[in-house]
Amino acid sequence: MTDIEIRHLSKTELLSILRDQEAELEQQRTQIAKLQSQQKAQIIQVEECGSIAEASLQINRIFQVAQASADQYLASIRQKEVDAEKKARQMETETNERAEAQIRATDIICRQAEEESQRKAAAFWDALQLQLDQFYNSHEGLKDMLTACGFDIQIPNRGN
Repeated sequence: MTDIEIRHLSKTELLSILRDQEAELEQQRTQIAKLQSQQKAQIIQVEECGSIAEASLQINRIFQVAQASADQYLASIRQKEVDAEKKARQMETETNERAEAQIRATDIICRQAEEESQRKAAAFWDALQLQLDQFYNSHEGLKDMLTACGFDIQIPNRGN
C-alpha cells in the first residue's frame, strides 16, 4: 500500500491492519525463536558429536593404558611366581643337603658310641673274668666242696 491509500483508510481499518501486522510480526518472531532454538540444538548436537568422538578416543587411550598396566602387573606376578618356585627348589636342595649331612654326622656319632660301648663292655667282662679267675684260684677248695654237694660249677674262660 502506498501512503495515499493509507491516508484514505479509516482509523478502524488502520487499527485492523496494524493488528494483522502485529500478529504476523509475532508469528514471525515465534518462528524465528523456534528456528534459533533448532539451530542451537543442531549446534549442540554437532559439538556433542565432536565431544563424544574425543571422549571415545580418550576412553580408548585410558583402556590402552589400563591394559598395559594390567599386562605389566601380570608379568610381574608371573616373574614373582617363577622366582618363588626357584627359591623353593633351592631351599629344598639346601634342606636335603643339610639333612643328609646331619644323618651322616649322626651315623658317625652312633658308630663311635657303639664302638665305645663295646670297648667298655669288653673291658668290664675282662675285669669280671679276672676277678672270677682270682676268686676261683684263691678258693680252690670251694669248687671241690660245691661239686661234692651236687653242684656242677664251671667258670668259663672268656676266650673259650
